[in-house]
Amino acid sequence: MFGQVSRTPYDIEFSLLGIPARIHPLFWLVSVIFGWQLGRPDLVVIWVMCVFLSILVHEMGHALMARAFGYWPHIVLHHFGGYASFTPGRGYSAWTSIAILLAGPLAGFVFFGVVLLLEIVLDRAGVNLNQQLLVAFGMLGYINLYWGLVNLLPVLPLDGGQICRDVLSLFRRVDSELWSLRISVGVGFAMALLFYRLEARYAAVLFGLLALMSLQSLGARNERW
Repeated sequence: MFGQVSRTPYDIEFSLLGIPARIHPLFWLVSVIFGWQLGRPDLVVIWVMCVFLSILVHEMGHALMARAFGYWPHIVLHHFGGYASFTPGRGYSAWTSIAILLAGPLAGFVFFGVVLLLEIVLDRAGVNLNQQLLVAFGMLGYINLYWGLVNLLPVLPLDGGQICRDVLSLFRRVDSELWSLRISVGVGFAMALLFYRLEARYAAVLFGLLALMSLQSLGARNERW
């Protein structure tokens, strides 16, 4: 989500469906910090595993779509998100970019549907689910549905912000970078205020920072609103 990060000696590396993946150590640390408010070590561990699985599914959505277009991606999980990186080649266009960007949230929505269906099937089969499993189902649903929708907001560098920029680029007379930054600032600060009023402090801080980053980028262009 927040750009590329350098390798460290503590990275975990693996391959999934032929796509290389790397986990930066800060991914685990930040996930624990966000889950610490749960107050129980077992729930914190479940939270971290749900975050890991959900973000991996999201980034695999991007990566698999990129590979379908003939590009060779790799995945990095870091901080409280990640990215699927690839080098655009022949045939790359705004529409290609939009398809790859949409594939991440779509993978998360499909995963949410699978989790919901599994929970319903187990319930109708009379399977008694323990508290930890019920909590895991709830966390997976929350992350993949709620975060997936939030990620589609037109705020850079979220998927929604990049999609907004690419859609605007289809209109040749519009400075897509400039207008996507303007929209990002406005929506970012609005969401920060909304989340603050909802007492969702982490989300408020996140969107406030994203809005400030976009505002800084606008300033670097010496552009006025």
